[in-house]
Order: sequence, then C-alpha cells, then structure tokens
Amino acid sequence: MITALTRFGGAALVASALFFTAGCSSTEAPTDSGAAGHNFGDCDITENPTVHELTPLKPGALTVAASLPYPAGYRGNTLEDVDGGYMYCLVAEIANRAGLERVDLVNAPFEALVTAKASNFDMAVWDIIVTPERESVVDFSTPYNTYQTGVLVRAGSELTEASIKDSVVGVLAGSRQQSLVNDQLHPKEVRVFNSNDDLFNALLAKQLDVALNDTATVMPRAAASDGKLEVIAQYEVGGDVAALFPKGSPNLAPTDEILADMREDGTLDKIMSRWLNEILGGDPTALPVWSA
Repeated sequence: MITALTRFGGAALVASALFFTAGCSSTEAPTDSGAAGHNFGDCDITENPTVHELTPLKPGALTVAASLPYPAGYRGNTLEDVDGGYMYCLVAEIANRAGLERVDLVNAPFEALVTAKASNFDMAVWDIIVTPERESVVDFSTPYNTYQTGVLVRAGSELTEASIKDSVVGVLAGSRQQSLVNDQLHPKEVRVFNSNDDLFNALLAKQLDVALNDTATVMPRAAASDGKLEVIAQYEVGGDVAALFPKGSPNLAPTDEILADMREDGTLDKIMSRWLNEILGGDPTALPVWSA
C-alpha cells in the first residue's frame, strides 16, 4: 500500500562547516504539517510510517556524512541552507522512518569515507559505489541506485574513444574512476582531486581534457554549466550505490529494513523521480558506451 506523503517547508538544518563537526538542525517546527518537531526541508515525508529504530550518535538526530558541497544531492550552497536534493531527501526519509526528528550533516572527504579514516557519523550517503575493497573496511546497506561512469568534457571538445588515451584525465581520489584510468585506460596523464568542485573547475580552466565521474554527478554538472560542459559518453564501469556505515554498525540492519519498505511502497522511486531525474538533464542510458 502506498503511504501518504506530506511536504515539509523551511530550512532543513544548520550545520557547522568544520571538518567532521556535526551541525545543529533548525528547531522550528514546520507550519504546514502535523509533525511538530520534525524538520526535513522541502522533502516529501511519509506520514505515520512503520518505524525501524536506529541507534544514533545523538538523540533525535541522524548524523550523515557526505563530501560537500554537492547541490545535486544536497540542495544548498552551504551546509547551513541545505533543504533538498535526492540524497538529502533519502536520508530525511530514513531518519523519519527511524523515528528521528532531524538530519545533521558532517563534511568528509570521499577518500576518508571509503577507507574508514572517518567514523564520526551514523551513515554516509554520497552515491558511494559498493566494492569488495571498500566492504573490507566499511559496511554498506542494500543498494538504492545503480550508476555508470560519465565522460565530461568542455563543450566543443573533439575527444573520442581513441583519443582519450592521449589526454589529461581528472578523477576523484579513491573513486572507481581512479581504478579505471590506472588499471585499464592508461591515459597520457592522470590528475587526482579531493573534491568534485576542484575536479570540475580544473576541467573548466583547461587543466584537464576530460573528467570521469559517476553519471549522476557529471550529468547535473553539465546541465547546470550554461553550455560550457557536456557529457559525451559513458563507460560501463560503476555499480550499485548504497549508504555506508562504520564497520559493525548496529544501524545497518534497520536501515536495510527501512529501504525495503521504501522500495515496496514506492517512496524510493518517488524521491528519485522528483529530485534526481530532473537534474540529470537527459537519459544516462542513451549515452554512447565506450570501451577502455
């Protein structure tokens, strides 16, 4: 049965910009709902769901780590004004179904998340692809989506499947794309970055010929670039993305139960339809497939 949804307006949270310092959510209750004390931004939140209790670091809050800023997933220019996005609304719904009142964000480099160098959070949600190497040091929920690798270039680029091997390629540290270029593609030069902003700014500044990242990351960036960037192809290198947990977290099993409920009642599809599909600016399955 599809459960009822209600939209909460207002700011989602107030968070510190300090590395690994949890923020404090706004304490104002939404004025357009009956869920006093809950504030999940502009997300459509399920009313009276089945609750699967988590064991959060802080009472009443789900502490979520991500490599921010990332407006496509966490809508807002700073941690203080995040109030939407497909990742934020996903974790807001998880918090809601865990009986929690808010989401607190902490900022963490991607590499620190996937190598277990950071653990001051309940879960990390940043479209992290599940790999055996990562599973050896962290735990993952059941997947909530699947992505491939997009080829992002400056508009008008003449890059081809063959010429990319003679190019300067940028990737994110610790990413599946870093393994792709090092183990299979072997381009002329590889430059590694610690954040998406640094990666894409280097491409715009002509320090790179091409940037490789998940299709769900590069497609929104191209769509919002005023025609400066475009995604011209994809590699079938990627995989399932899931929430990441510190190894042995007691929150893994109840989160899997929550995600199962969200799949069954259609909530997960609704979140992706409202927040993700619109910002992609196209159908990723229609991109030409290149071979490494």
